[in-house]
Amino acid sequence: MTFNSLFVDRMAPQLLKPDYNEVFRYMGYSLKDRTELTDEVRPIVYEVVPQIQNILTPQAVYVSYPLKIENDVLHFGNYEVKSKELARFERNCSAIYLFAATLGPKIDQAIQKQQKLDPVRGVIMQAAGAMYIEKYCDILCQKISAEVKAVGCKTKNRFSPGFADVPLETQKLFFKVLDCSHKIGLTLMDTLIMAPEKSVTAFVGVESIKSTEGIEKGE
Repeated sequence: MTFNSLFVDRMAPQLLKPDYNEVFRYMGYSLKDRTELTDEVRPIVYEVVPQIQNILTPQAVYVSYPLKIENDVLHFGNYEVKSKELARFERNCSAIYLFAATLGPKIDQAIQKQQKLDPVRGVIMQAAGAMYIEKYCDILCQKISAEVKAVGCKTKNRFSPGFADVPLETQKLFFKVLDCSHKIGLTLMDTLIMAPEKSVTAFVGVESIKSTEGIEKGE
């Protein structure tokens, strides 16, 4: 684990294994509702999901800092974030990662095109894009987890701006710290929406494995 240095990750899209159950969920079908998928729609899902995989360019930038928490304020590097919920969630952490991940611009372009030509395919592409960015974030977090495990630590689940009491305005901090536009071609609009849209920013806390073992034993 190296503090204060930006790292860029790039991945071949073929390494993102499609999860069709997640695609159906993002389309609005619960497990019991999936029997209602028509014979017309289901084949399109299995056609579209692997097709768009080929136009993805998964990439991310991330950095880690020592972390100190005081009075619901997280201090890392020269920055701070005030959030009762995030401070509680990361309360046992001594370090924190910030990352931004994206699937690149081509999927946005494909979705916009299909929404005009074939709304059904557009909906499927939207759902597939959501599934793929979550898959990529999971893989990235696994990579970070492996890095910190080497020094006797473990990661918490990721926590994104806009969740709980962390204001969406915190996106600006990520873009300042990570230099997203230059590193991975990710920009932040005035509306705080990211472009490309199939992108995620998140905090990942790091805690000692020994400290969590003590909590589990009631020490």
